[in-house]
Amino acid sequence: MRVFFFLCSIVVSISSFGQSLEAYFNLTRFNIPTDKPFVDVFISFNGRTLAYEKGKANVESIILIKSGEHIIDFRKTKVESPPLGLDSIPVDFVDAQRFSLKNGKYSIEVLLHDLNLANSDTMKISYPFEIYFSGFQVEISDIELVDRMEKSNEQNLFSKSGYQIIPFVSDYYNSFYNDLTFYSEVYNSEKRFGQNEKYLVVAQITNTGGEVVGNFRKMMRVETAEVSVILNNFDITELYSGTYQLQIEVRDKENKLIKSNSFQFFRNNPMPLSEFSISDSLFQGEVLFTQMIPDREVLLEYIRSMWPLGESLERNIIDHQINSSTTEELQQFMYTFWYKRDPENPQEAWDKYYDVVKMVNQLYGTQIRKGYETDRGRVTLQYGKPNKLVDVPSEPSSYPYQIWQYYHIDRYSNIRFVFYNRDLSTNDYVLLHSDMRGEVYNRRWEAELHSRTTPMNNIDQNNSDPHMGGRANDYYDNPR
Repeated sequence: MRVFFFLCSIVVSISSFGQSLEAYFNLTRFNIPTDKPFVDVFISFNGRTLAYEKGKANVESIILIKSGEHIIDFRKTKVESPPLGLDSIPVDFVDAQRFSLKNGKYSIEVLLHDLNLANSDTMKISYPFEIYFSGFQVEISDIELVDRMEKSNEQNLFSKSGYQIIPFVSDYYNSFYNDLTFYSEVYNSEKRFGQNEKYLVVAQITNTGGEVVGNFRKMMRVETAEVSVILNNFDITELYSGTYQLQIEVRDKENKLIKSNSFQFFRNNPMPLSEFSISDSLFQGEVLFTQMIPDREVLLEYIRSMWPLGESLERNIIDHQINSSTTEELQQFMYTFWYKRDPENPQEAWDKYYDVVKMVNQLYGTQIRKGYETDRGRVTLQYGKPNKLVDVPSEPSSYPYQIWQYYHIDRYSNIRFVFYNRDLSTNDYVLLHSDMRGEVYNRRWEAELHSRTTPMNNIDQNNSDPHMGGRANDYYDNPR
């Protein structure tokens, strides 16, 4: 079973290699100030992955809400798909459940079983979550993505503040989606700002570095209330492939941030290389240094080596578009890449970088991978050479490993990277753990490092048992 999860509102993909059932699960937390909080649980079923009998799919859904080992609430339902139409093409469908809960720590278990498929396994996912609404501070609910909505006085599990809202139960927007609609609620603003006052709500889309992307920012003046509804949308036609955060902020009249919440989502919408490249008119007929590289295969190799230094959009282009691009487009892309980093002398910036590429190819390359494709090569190209490097090719019970320390990376200090070599016959050390933001963080790194001779039977084990001669933790805390 594959499980992918993200905090704030929780989106989980459930699937199995042993059978076809595929579903997305979403949990969002809201509050009723005069009553108590609740969670909405939505499960979106992929209609094409279910078995049909008499034109319908039937799934048994069991949802358990637990506090520790105690079951607080549960639902057992038979979820039916819409009948197959004349075209016999299955459609996706959504099941909704709502649970009223007190503030506290809980876990949710979801069990799904295709009733039309003989001998099918039961899919299971469990996930911890916490609810806390103070009742007296400005607070923001989870952000719920919206598939479609309409005003309605009807009361059911899709009802919120006078709307029927069918959620978008996913965190992935492919190029067919050009609209991102979202719903959220702000609580207790009148207790902070006063009755009949105005405050500012900012909705924006940011990249992984926290920067607002393009013009994806909206500012709304909202009147104070016990519950304020935030329902808005972005046209994402020109939001290109990448990982993003949808953020909602509450600010006062002085634009001071009071409260914020966010939701991570993914976009697959490749930018045409022609839009990424700098306009030819800026250079007035100047010959670009990349135009002196006429060999397409050489250009492709150079551009692939630039991946470690690329931003999210640039990496996506390198991963998915360069192989189908013309030589001229590759030349433009490569030039634009280096012009952005050094407008005065982009060729010099590339030459210096390529010197490091040649070095990591020599140091870290293997029979099947170029040095820049390895983890150590990528880290060197992205962050530079480490200030300290501990190399331990042999230690009792552990795989060969290296610990790199950087005194400073951007605004971060004392950053460590742990690499290890599970394949003892090659030079390919894999990144096991780092405390650098955005890198692999593995709290069990020491136990995994020593799993060469000591199996990890306890999945909660963080540190390894004491080993004769083992000094990995000491080297990590105090690199030599």
